[in-house]
Amino acid sequence: MENRRGKGRELQLAGEDGTNRKCQATQLDKMKTKAGFIPGHHEAEICNGGEANLPKRYTSCKKNPGHARFIPVNDFNLNHLPSRYHDVIMLEVIKALSALTVLVKVNYTSQVRPRRTNLFIGQYPFYNTRGTDVLRTGTGRVYQVDKYTKSDNKGTCPCGKCQHSDTPSKVWGEVHVRTATHVVFDESEARQTRCVVGFDDNKSPGVGLDGWKVRKADVDGDWCLFSCVSCDLELVDQLDKAYRNFDDLWEKVSEKYTQFVDVDKLTVIVSHPHGCPKKVSVGQWTQKHVRDDGWYKYMYTTCTCPGSSGACVYMPGYVRWRHPHSGSNSEGNYSGNGWT
Repeated sequence: MENRRGKGRELQLAGEDGTNRKCQATQLDKMKTKAGFIPGHHEAEICNGGEANLPKRYTSCKKNPGHARFIPVNDFNLNHLPSRYHDVIMLEVIKALSALTVLVKVNYTSQVRPRRTNLFIGQYPFYNTRGTDVLRTGTGRVYQVDKYTKSDNKGTCPCGKCQHSDTPSKVWGEVHVRTATHVVFDESEARQTRCVVGFDDNKSPGVGLDGWKVRKADVDGDWCLFSCVSCDLELVDQLDKAYRNFDDLWEKVSEKYTQFVDVDKLTVIVSHPHGCPKKVSVGQWTQKHVRDDGWYKYMYTTCTCPGSSGACVYMPGYVRWRHPHSGSNSEGNYSGNGWT
């Protein structure tokens, strides 16, 4: 993403279209927001050649060659954490977060994406591909699960399977997923999105959820809450149980480690780099940018790659947090807005 050369600290930043743009460090300083944040580049993975090219993207990655600091979720253990966190509850909460982490595959770009925002250098992500079906991938986290029965009067399941069935299910589930807005921008994109649950390794391809509606979105804060639907009641119940388990573990971890949150600055991300099986990366947050309205944005050393956009940025010990990974700039990786 960046290349430093010469006495002038010239920064060479790779754009979305693959061309290189050169700008001076002084120019980046001028772009800083009032909170001191420098815009950067998104980290959604662009799949011009389709899904078959994703493993090649992983292998040829220039940001993190070899991906040594990305741990396969099934191999993750306490030795990957600082010694203070060698606690079974920490392993449990990260495994629980992994169970809620989904691969987000978007097959359409909205016609109404803005030209520019303060979060990214140059044009807003995918502005040039509006109205097209170029595939991109990101990451999301199951945020809530609702299950509907006949008595709820929600009609029949709107998933793709039921829409083409003569007997659509009257019992179905709505799975709310939180990601970055530049990954899923609005309802026109949500309807062309599929979330894959349980893509832990190449032997476990996972199960799909059909995208449906955008519930809330903040373009400047780069967070989006959208819903997926399914009549697979076993899957819906599984995700509801996983969500409740994570919520319980999160509260216990927050209570136990809140005194160390600004000391260790531990930051964990579970994501699908390059649209491939999920990985865990561990690092520290380095900066905190505060907006006038009290929302926060973080910078961190935790490894991310294209495909990590939208992944939950987990900082054990914080009482409140909802930060999606957003992008990378000259100072490191950064999140969208959250409430910690």
